[in-house]
Amino acid sequence: MRIVIFTQSIWSIPSIQQLALNKQISGIVLPQKDFQNQEMLMEISNNFGLDIFRWDGQDQVEIGSWLAKLNVDRGVSFGFSYKIPKAIFESFKWGVLNVHYGKLPKYAGAAPLFWTLKNGEKSAVISFHKIDENWDAGILVSESIVPIFPGEPYGFLASRLSVLAGKELLKALDKLPLSEGELLTPNESPFPRPKEEDLTIDWKTQSADEVEFLVNAANPNYGGAITTFRGSQIRILEVSPADVNVVGIFSPGTIVYADATYGVFVLCADFKYLRINIFQLDGTIITGAKLAALGIRPYEQMI
Repeated sequence: MRIVIFTQSIWSIPSIQQLALNKQISGIVLPQKDFQNQEMLMEISNNFGLDIFRWDGQDQVEIGSWLAKLNVDRGVSFGFSYKIPKAIFESFKWGVLNVHYGKLPKYAGAAPLFWTLKNGEKSAVISFHKIDENWDAGILVSESIVPIFPGEPYGFLASRLSVLAGKELLKALDKLPLSEGELLTPNESPFPRPKEEDLTIDWKTQSADEVEFLVNAANPNYGGAITTFRGSQIRILEVSPADVNVVGIFSPGTIVYADATYGVFVLCADFKYLRINIFQLDGTIITGAKLAALGIRPYEQMI
């Protein structure tokens, strides 16, 4: 088994390490453009003596020659932003396996883990599928189902999935030559990359659970869930459900209690409460308790 991996994702590193330790990976394809974590991926590749090809996603001649030189028989796509052309994925004897952090075809698209968490799913799915000319389609080779911990944020869940993917990838690659499995129907309405409105809390309509799901989905890759306070946009990075014994008439989004010991508590649309544990504002990450000590008071409003 000789493999090339197409990636730009930090979550592919455990898989790269596993394949390298098994001496089954020959090279790595990285985008030609600059991207986050590229230095780390290049360092990992160099440490394992892997050939690196920087690709613009368009040219097929040079990358085709490079793949032929390496004499690889399987490809892996893991968090790669370019669509691999048919001529390229068909040049591999056994095709290209894509690692997708979402149930397919339901969570097709560029941000499956965000939407999995935002929608309050109880489990996440790693889908291993042999790609075809459609996005997030082809033949489903295998899938791994992973329970989501209550309150688990995106970054922690993605890290757990990456470790599991590294272990399960070899099994999926062994199945790739069989070309058996469920034929995935292309999703004509894939989930998009989250926009600002997707990241913004609607205190008037969202329940405490829905706000917590959004906050977890947005931490850290999307910088936290967005709200407005004292006329400025701020981000919320962590919340937790809370029971609050207060007397007063409050509308959703109102701070019902705040002090330097217990922190900041907000009423949600279902008249349940959340304690806001971590804020980000003006380039500063700060706890709710610290912010309360600096002057947040009950009856102030988040919108």
